[in-house]
Amino acid sequence: MIENSLDCLAAGFQPLTVTAHLQTPATPAGPAAAPDPWTMPSRGTEWCDCGEHHDLDRDTVLSFAEDLVEDPEWMTHDEVIDTAMDLWNYVAVCEFFLMAIRASAVSVNGEPAQRYPFERGLEIVAYFSKTWQGCPEEICRTVRDRED
Repeated sequence: MIENSLDCLAAGFQPLTVTAHLQTPATPAGPAAAPDPWTMPSRGTEWCDCGEHHDLDRDTVLSFAEDLVEDPEWMTHDEVIDTAMDLWNYVAVCEFFLMAIRASAVSVNGEPAQRYPFERGLEIVAYFSKTWQGCPEEICRTVRDRED
């Protein structure tokens, strides 16, 4: 079992390099650098496990976010994570999931932030969901559980 990041390196996994610092809540997010997550094709694992393909649209992500987000104008980074967890029906996630969320925030927002304009948060969840490839189960371990 991998206990720390050195074990990940020894197993051949390269760390995700994110050199940006979190923005302060008063700092506006930069322009989106990624393709439009609502029109880009899904190249990740299927987010719905019913066996049929379902396009991920804004209304679907919004329906999950509305149940979690406290301020309708902003989404915190934790609310982005929780929205993605609910969309994927995960009760616990590993560091690979959290790294992919951070990478999606970099792609969509330019860098991770403590909070995002609400629409940008939805876009991060959509981008993540269309690019998530899953985690290497043999070294995966829970690092975040849902409390509710």
